[in-house]
Amino acid sequence: MDIYQLLRSYLESTLRQRALKSPWTYRLLKQAAAAQKRHYPWQAAHRLLLNTIDQAAAAFLQKRPVIWHNVFFPTEVLYGLGAVPFAPEAAAVVATGLGIAGRALQRAEGDWVSSEACSFHRLAHGCDREGYFPPPAAVVCSSHLCDTAPQSLAATAAYHGVPFYLLDVPHQQDAAALEYVARQLKSITFSLAETLNLEWDGDRFQEALVNSNAARERLLAINRLRQQRPACIRGEEAHSFIYLILAGFGASTSVEVYGELLTELAQRYRDQRRAVPEEKARLVWLHLRPYYPNAIFQILEQEAGAVVVCEEMNYVYWEPLDPERPFYSLARKVLSHHGLGPMTRRIEAILAMVDAYQAGGVIHFAHWGCRQSTAGLRLLQDALRERGIPFLNLEGDCVDQSKYAPGAVRTRLEGFLEMLL
Repeated sequence: MDIYQLLRSYLESTLRQRALKSPWTYRLLKQAAAAQKRHYPWQAAHRLLLNTIDQAAAAFLQKRPVIWHNVFFPTEVLYGLGAVPFAPEAAAVVATGLGIAGRALQRAEGDWVSSEACSFHRLAHGCDREGYFPPPAAVVCSSHLCDTAPQSLAATAAYHGVPFYLLDVPHQQDAAALEYVARQLKSITFSLAETLNLEWDGDRFQEALVNSNAARERLLAINRLRQQRPACIRGEEAHSFIYLILAGFGASTSVEVYGELLTELAQRYRDQRRAVPEEKARLVWLHLRPYYPNAIFQILEQEAGAVVVCEEMNYVYWEPLDPERPFYSLARKVLSHHGLGPMTRRIEAILAMVDAYQAGGVIHFAHWGCRQSTAGLRLLQDALRERGIPFLNLEGDCVDQSKYAPGAVRTRLEGFLEMLL
C-alpha cells in the first residue's frame, strides 16, 4: 500500500479529518514510508517524503504557530522565525493525490468561489472549509505573479479570524522598489514575531538565509548536471522536487534533500545510467504539471524518448542572499523573478534555458485560471519560432481531473512530437 492509499483509508473512515490531527497518523505514515525506502528509485525523493510528513505533523498537531503563505512569499522569513510554514497551493497537490479534490472543489463552488479563479486556490478553499487543512495562526502573501492568491488568502485569514499580511510587490526593479519591499519584509517579520509571541532570534534568522544559499548552490549544481547529454533523470521524476523551491527554502531539510539528489545524480552520470533507453529529444517544461494520474510523461519520455530536461519552476533566478542584510537581499530575490515585469524578462529566461539545456522543444502547461503564466504566450511563441524551436501550449488543469481529456491530450502530444522528431 502506498502513502496516498494509506492516508485515504484513514480519511474515508469514521475518523475522517480527525485522523490528520492524530500523532498516530504520522507515526504510521513514517513507518510505512520507511518500509518502502528500497522501492524509491531516488533516495532523495524518499527523504523529501519523510521531511514532508514531519512538516505536516508539525502543522496539524500545532507544534508551533502555523503561518500560511503563498508559494511566492520568501519562506526564509517563516523558517527564520521558527514558525511552521504551510503552503495551501502545495497542499492542494496532496489533496489531489488523496482523492478528495472533487469533494473540496464542490465545496468551493457551493461557497460561490468563482470557477474562473485558479483551481489550486479553489481546491485549497474547499479543503480548508472541510477541515482538511490546519488552521493558521497568521497568513502572509505576496502580490506578485498570482492575482488570485491575495484575495484567496485574505478570505482565509478573515474566515479564521487571524492577521493577514500582504507583501506589495511593484513591477519595477529599481532602487526605490528594492527599498520599498525590504521595509515591508522587515515590518511583516517583526509584526509576526510580536503577534504570535515568537521569540526573535537573529542567529536563527541568519541561519535560514544560510540554509537558503546552501540549497540554492546544490540546486544550481543539479541543474548543471542536467544540462549534460544524455539525461539521467526524467522530467517526471524531477518535478517531485519543485515543492522545495516553492515552500522549502530556509529549511535545513531542503539542503539535505538537494544534497542527496546531487550525489545520486552525479553517480548516475558517472555510470551513464540513462533516463530513457534512447534520448531522441530534449524539452523545457513551463509552469507546473497535472498531479492526478495521467499519461503525459509516459507518452513523451518513455514512449517517444523526448525527455524533459528542465522545468521552469526549478530555475534559479536570484543571486545569493546576504545574511548580514536579510531583508534587503530577500527583497532582491522577490524582485528578481523572471515572471515579474515585462514579458520580455520571462522570454529571455526561457531562451536561456533552451540554450543551456540544449533543448529542441518547449511545452507550456496552461493551468486553468493562471493568468500570469498564459497571458503572454503569443509573444513567447513568436520568440521561439524565430529560433526554430517547436512550441506546444497544452491546456489543462493541474488539480481538477475532470478537465483532463486523455484522447485529446495524446493527439496534441503526438502532433507536437511529429514536428519535433
